[in-house]
Amino acid sequence: MPPAELQNATAALALAEEAGAATYAPLELRYAGEQLEQARQAEQGGDLNQARRLLEQSQVNSDLAVAKSRLGRTREAVQVQAAANAQLRGEPGPATPPETP
Repeated sequence: MPPAELQNATAALALAEEAGAATYAPLELRYAGEQLEQARQAEQGGDLNQARRLLEQSQVNSDLAVAKSRLGRTREAVQVQAAANAQLRGEPGPATPPETP
C-alpha cells in the first residue's frame, strides 16, 4: 500500500476531527477511525487489497463527517440568525420556549 494512500486517509480523519465531527457526525468519525486502524492491520497481515478498500472507506466516512459537520454548524448559524431577526422584529424567536407563570 503506497504511503500516500495512508497519509491521505489519516489527513481526512484529522480534518473531520477539526471540523467538529465528534459533535455533528460521531458515527461517521468512529467508522473512519476504525477503518483506518483495520487498514493498518490488514497491511501488516499482508492483505494489501483489503487495506486499500478500508482506506477508501475510511476516507469516504471522513469526508461525510466533514460535510455533516459543516451542515450542522450552518444550521446552528441559521437558527441564531433567525432568533436575532425575530428579536429585532419584536417576535419570540423560533427556539424560545413559552414563558411559564
